[in-house]
Amino acid sequence: MVVYASESGANIRVKLVWINARCPRQPGGTECGYYVMKFMKEIAYEGVEILDNDNVGKGVEEYSAADMDGIREDWLTYAVNSIFKL
Repeated sequence: MVVYASESGANIRVKLVWINARCPRQPGGTECGYYVMKFMKEIAYEGVEILDNDNVGKGVEEYSAADMDGIREDWLTYAVNSIFKL
């Protein structure tokens, strides 16, 4: 924000509005990347408007094992297709 203001010549203060997004919490410390990928996928499919409501992750406290397996399969499919150019 500081760089933008200085490069644009504007000398105004911009008030940032932070949104505390509610999302499912990871139960342990080893699946954080999968939770981030699942969260990003939901935002990509639903749009950023999903952050305004409390229904990120369909309102669940934690993603299920099936949700995590789905993300693992998506990642594996992407990785294999990228490596072998299928």
